[in-house]
Amino acid sequence: MDVVLTGVESTGKSTLAEALAARLGRPCVSEAARAYLALRGGRYDEGDLLAIARRQWAWARWARGPAVLDTDLWTLVIWAYVRFGRVDPWLRAAAADQGPRCYLLCEPDLPWAADPLREHADPAARAALHRRYETTLATQPWPWVRLRGRGGDRLAAAEAALEDWGLRP
Repeated sequence: MDVVLTGVESTGKSTLAEALAARLGRPCVSEAARAYLALRGGRYDEGDLLAIARRQWAWARWARGPAVLDTDLWTLVIWAYVRFGRVDPWLRAAAADQGPRCYLLCEPDLPWAADPLREHADPAARAALHRRYETTLATQPWPWVRLRGRGGDRLAAAEAALEDWGLRP
């Protein structure tokens, strides 16, 4: 079963994904959007979002077995809806067909770290976007848990959730 780190920007997902992958002895699948957007100076349109989604989907498949994912296609479904007001049918279908996974939803309780590729610095916008993540995860058949705290506390909460799900770190 894949372990997916998800949530709004600047919540420690990438750092936590790398730490959990090392603890579990699994590959860590990076966020495809970051590399893609860096090449485009942060600019993108709806077609770029689908290219990012296809890349994220392929990267997860290349892992060949259970991995720790620094995001998945549900993030891109949320992103498409928030940014463009609609979701491409392929993206929605691919997100629904990703297979067994468990989700670690990172709460936006860490300080915002400015980055030219990030879009939602406003605390109210971050809170609204976080609620969208919660709503999306609540409709999925896979287990999920909220992660709060900083550093070691967040890692310990993630490890406890994984142990509860039978995925011992």
